Amino acid sequence: MRSAARVDARELLRDSWVTDGRRGWFVDGAASADRSPFSLYETAWRLRLAALNPGRPAVDPERLRLWARPAERGRSDSSGLPPVAQIDLAVDALLTAGGTADRADVGRALEALRQGGGYRTAPSAARTDPGSTAVAVRVLTRLGLPVPVPVRQADAAALERLSAREAATAPGEVVPVLQTAALLGATGADRTRAAALATAAARALSAYPVEPVRLAWEGVLRDAAPRLGARLPAFPAAACDGHVLPDGGIGLPGARQGDPQATYWALRLGCSAVRVPAAGAHSRAGWPAGQTGQTALSATAAALALARGTGRSAEFAGPLARQVREVWLPRERRPAPYDTARLVDRVDLRLVARALGGALAREVDRGLPAPSVRGVRAADDARLLLTALDAGDSPAARRTVCATGSPLRAAPAAGGGASIVRATRLAAAAGLCHDPALARRARAEAAAVRAGTALYRSGTALSFEASVMGTWIERPRADAVTAWTRAGLCEGDLCAETPARPRTADGTPLRTLAVLTAARSGDYGALFPVSF
Repeated sequence: MRSAARVDARELLRDSWVTDGRRGWFVDGAASADRSPFSLYETAWRLRLAALNPGRPAVDPERLRLWARPAERGRSDSSGLPPVAQIDLAVDALLTAGGTADRADVGRALEALRQGGGYRTAPSAARTDPGSTAVAVRVLTRLGLPVPVPVRQADAAALERLSAREAATAPGEVVPVLQTAALLGATGADRTRAAALATAAARALSAYPVEPVRLAWEGVLRDAAPRLGARLPAFPAAACDGHVLPDGGIGLPGARQGDPQATYWALRLGCSAVRVPAAGAHSRAGWPAGQTGQTALSATAAALALARGTGRSAEFAGPLARQVREVWLPRERRPAPYDTARLVDRVDLRLVARALGGALAREVDRGLPAPSVRGVRAADDARLLLTALDAGDSPAARRTVCATGSPLRAAPAAGGGASIVRATRLAAAAGLCHDPALARRARAEAAAVRAGTALYRSGTALSFEASVMGTWIERPRADAVTAWTRAGLCEGDLCAETPARPRTADGTPLRTLAVLTAARSGDYGALFPVSF
């Protein structure tokens, strides 16, 4: 039987902390392989960019490996990349960061992509292609792994078939073959032929517009040329003029900021107008994916709850306060009514501000439009719960939302059945409005869905989230974590919504770890709200 998994909260917080040096926030899932918040593409190419600059950002290869290891095997579903690209970028990122790659795993993964003398993008691909083959051979040679004989033979045969006309009319199809030949150390007639093809391809590429694909082809070709004995004319230093974005990089079509791969190749090619961009917001484990911005507020609220429990809040305060003032607070200026998504953001923002200190909490309360029950139906327990939490820092709003006749104080509809969300709404309203009658109703509602000490149902099923809320409402004297563990909801620091699922969990969310930290200390009042 495996030992219960435990998480080092301090290390997880450091992995989750993303900063650009001025502002900062947290991402969730930093130690997860299946739901990583980090971008393999951004991390690999930004590390390459950083390697061009002596003041390179620090990325810890061991922390990088925590989420990149599935990509070494081509099994990172969250990356959105084909397996051959995953393997290439994972190896590149790990080595560039100063770490090592698992040669055996990489070798097996690439062999699964091989078909005869070439490599496919994925095991499901019907055919091999020159680009995937070049990528695979680059990884193999970089790690000192043997390149299968059929691959060597196939590349020599491909060189034999290519003509100068093809190099002139379709250079993008010729460049990968030449790259593979260079990596394999083509000699004799093959090398002579490859050099002529490289010269023809370079001449053809010079007529292409300056955009990311051409820059990548040019860069790869010029890296290969010396090994093939080809002397290519210098890439024009002024070629990128007029294509450089305000951040100094080259972007994808329609983009407002530079793409790290395109910018890397432009710099390698000597574009005089391009400069190494700022490292950008990243953690010691890597660069976050763009979509993490949508969950950063929730992750930050949970991280601060965890940091408070581990005594680490102060080190994040300055950059986080700037993030609140400059980014999160300004985007919440729209007045009521508030839909559920906006209420979630408002509550998470208040939780963050409250955790950072009273002055910022007051500033956020003054800056946010007033909490309101306008447009909220009496039966909408979720929005009423969020509204009660939203009004908690505002005495003026408290008087309004707690007024007689407010839906916040409405009795549940008859025959609706007990609900842990309704119980939590009633408990939050009771605390906000100082109403003992609401508190009694909340406890009665929670008791109706209680399945045991510190255990509660959502609908008919035992639920971790329901158990957290029910424990917050009823405050049992028993050890909640022990109860959750015995019921199969938790195992060490891994918890899941339904019993017997923790062992399949991939990492511990910040919110879950904050809840467990509070529960283990006996501070059941800190179980809720942590974040939404």
